[in-house]
Amino acid sequence: MTLLPKNTTPLERALEKVLTNYENEKQIPNLWSAQTCPKSLLPWLAWANSVDDWETDWSEQKKRAAIEESIPIHERKGTPQAVLDALAIRGHPDAILIERANYIKHNGEATRNGLRRRGGPTQWATFRIVLQRPITIDQSQAILRMIASVKRNCCHLVDMDFTAAALRHNGNATRNGSYTRGLITI
Repeated sequence: MTLLPKNTTPLERALEKVLTNYENEKQIPNLWSAQTCPKSLLPWLAWANSVDDWETDWSEQKKRAAIEESIPIHERKGTPQAVLDALAIRGHPDAILIERANYIKHNGEATRNGLRRRGGPTQWATFRIVLQRPITIDQSQAILRMIASVKRNCCHLVDMDFTAAALRHNGNATRNGSYTRGLITI
């Protein structure tokens, strides 16, 4: 039995047949879970969950984690914690976010260690990211896009610093222009 009118196209009839199949109804809940969704449908599930940061060359496990973390990130979007959570997905769970990166009061709380610069009270909406491992210039561009998607629009990233994890002469990085010396200034 069909509820479609007589002038229904063959495509609409085929869709009705597929969509009313009882076996397909059992599959639908699996499609909305990051853990049970078929691998080929993960990009569509990411789109449906508004995953802001998505790379096609990620591993399947990383894609599933990005989809699962999407809702919690959207709940905290615009907060420093959302930036840190998104950095953790990108492989930097130990990143440090320094708010008011260009604002120092002369009250003895801040030390001159190079992590903050003098900027005055107009620089309250700045922040800096300190990474614990080196990144390539291409990775930095992907991280910058991701940060732009989760940060507040009125806040400005000053730079990403990984000088604490500077490049070493161990053969992992080559001088081919892929890496910087530890600082990516915006």
